[in-house]
Amino acid sequence: MQNLRLLTGLTPLILIACHTSDSTAIDIKAAAAVAKVGGDPVKVVAGESFPDSIRVIVSDGASFPKYGVRVAFAVTAGGGSIAPAIVTTDAKGRAAAKFTTGMAIGTNTATATVAGLPVVSFTTTTVTAPPPIPFDFWSSASSGTTQHLNGIWGSSATDVWAVGYNETILHYNGTSWSGGNGTVQSFTGVWGSSASDVWVVGANGTILHFNGTGWSEIRSGTTELLFSIWGTSASNVWAVGDAGTILHYNGTSWSSVPSGTFQFLDGVWGSSASDVWAVGDNGTILHFNGTTWSSAAVGTTLNLLGSVWGSSASDVWAVGYYQTMLHYDGERWSTVSSGGLGSPDLNSVWGSSTSDVWAAESGGSIIHYDGVRWSNVPSGTNQELIAIWGRSESDVWAVGFGGTILHGALSR
Repeated sequence: MQNLRLLTGLTPLILIACHTSDSTAIDIKAAAAVAKVGGDPVKVVAGESFPDSIRVIVSDGASFPKYGVRVAFAVTAGGGSIAPAIVTTDAKGRAAAKFTTGMAIGTNTATATVAGLPVVSFTTTTVTAPPPIPFDFWSSASSGTTQHLNGIWGSSATDVWAVGYNETILHYNGTSWSGGNGTVQSFTGVWGSSASDVWVVGANGTILHFNGTGWSEIRSGTTELLFSIWGTSASNVWAVGDAGTILHYNGTSWSSVPSGTFQFLDGVWGSSASDVWAVGDNGTILHFNGTTWSSAAVGTTLNLLGSVWGSSASDVWAVGYYQTMLHYDGERWSTVSSGGLGSPDLNSVWGSSTSDVWAAESGGSIIHYDGVRWSNVPSGTNQELIAIWGRSESDVWAVGFGGTILHGALSR
C-alpha cells in the first residue's frame, strides 16, 4: 500500500493511499461537507415559519468555511415554501433561507443541497395554534408592603415565600400574604427543598435558613452580593453572585467553588446534580457537569443574562437585557426572537413544561411560550417585574417593584 503524503504549495493536495495502483487527489479547497446549523423546532403552527432561518455551513477538505458555494433549498414534504431557493455561502461558509410550513397538519420537510454532497434535511411537525391564555389570567395580590420584591418560591399552594429589599420576607398561607421588613439589607433570592428547608440569599454574602419554625443566619464565607439560589435536594444547593461567586451547600456547610470567571452571576438552575447552569453579565453562561464548572459561551450576546430555567437537560431557556432570549436544545445554545413583545429587558424565566414557559419583564409585561411561539399576556401592571415562579401551568406567581405580587390562575 502506498505511503500517505502531504504536498504543500499554492494548491495543497492530499494523496490518499488506496488498494488500487492509482492515487486519488482531493482539493482541500473544494466544498467537501455541508452540515446543519442549529436544531429543528419540534413543532411549528401550520402556515408559519421556523423561529429562525434554516441554516447550513459548507466547509472544504480541511474543515475551513467555504465561500461562494451554491446551496439549493427546497420543500420535499408537507407543502409550504422557502425563500430564497438558491443561496450562496458567505465568508463564514453559511447559507440560510426562510422556511414557511404548509397548512396541512403533520410532517413538513425541507432540504439543502450542495452539488456532489449529501443532502441535509430539516423536519418539523406542523400543528394547530394552541388556544390563547385567558385575558384575565393574572390578578393582583395584596402584599402589605411597598418594598421591591426580588424572589419568590414555594413548596405548595399554601406555602409560598417572597423576599426583597430592607430584609423583606413575606409568606403566603393559601389565603393572604403576611410578614414585613427589617433593616436596609437586601434579599435577592429564595429557594427550598421543602416547607421545612428554605434558603434566602442577599447582600454581603447573607444566607438565611428556615427550618419550618424559624429563620437563622448561616455563615457563607463571602461578603459578595448573592443573587440567586437553587438546588436538587437539602444536601445539594447552589448560590451565585458578584465577581463570579459560586457557593455550594453539601448538607452541612457552605463552601466556595471556582467558577473561572469574575463576571457577575445572576441566575442558577439545573436539571440534575450533574447538569447545572449559571448565567450572568456579558452573556456569561457556565455549566457544571457534576465535577467542575466550565464556560459555555454562546458568542451571540454581550447582554446581561439574568435568569435561567429549563424543563429538562435538552430544553433550557436563558433571558436577559434588551430582550435577549437564548435556548439550549441539549447540544447548543441559539438565539430566539421574542417577536419584539413586551418591555426592553427580560428579568426572569420559569415554566412548567416545554409548552408552558413564562418570562417577566422590566415594564410589567409578561410573555408566554406555548411550545410554538411567544405571546403577550396582559399583567395589569406597569411595575417592573423581577421574578416569576410557579407550581403548575395554572398556579404562577410574579413579583416586582413597589411590593407588586401577581398571581396567575386559569379561569377556563
